[in-house]
Amino acid sequence: MMTDQNSALAQAFQSAIGEKSARQQQIMIIELLYQRYPVMKQFKPLMIGVHKELEKALPQFGANHVHRSIAAHCRKVRYLKAVARGGKRFDLNGKPVGDVTLEEKTAAAKFVQNIEDRKKPAAAVVAEEVAADAVAGEAAVEQLVVATASEVIAEPVAAETESKAE
Repeated sequence: MMTDQNSALAQAFQSAIGEKSARQQQIMIIELLYQRYPVMKQFKPLMIGVHKELEKALPQFGANHVHRSIAAHCRKVRYLKAVARGGKRFDLNGKPVGDVTLEEKTAAAKFVQNIEDRKKPAAAVVAEEVAADAVAGEAAVEQLVVATASEVIAEPVAAETESKAE
């Protein structure tokens, strides 16, 4: 009876999931993973093959949905930075099960750098615009100073010329 109830619940759950977009499903699964497995919410490096354990633990979602969700988690900058720092890998219960290799650390650091480099151009464009506005503002001030100075110099010269003419 318990098996029938579990399978009925799983079918109802699968039906509800099927009505959501792939992105909504992924968000829902990630939120569930963060609730059930603190090691994921803490963004600690996960053991190699963790997706297989998750597929068994979450059969109601299907292997493809679980795999996409874990891949999305592992592409987050916070997770990549944790891998780039190195150290231990953890299972879903938070127990150390291995180490991050040098190759994995290097690859994660490159991913983080690529992400940060993609963010830089947007910041660089803003900085260039601010600098251009500042240069344009300085040029306008300089023109105003030169024009004012020319007028101030021209007035005494004009007054001298008029007084000599009289």
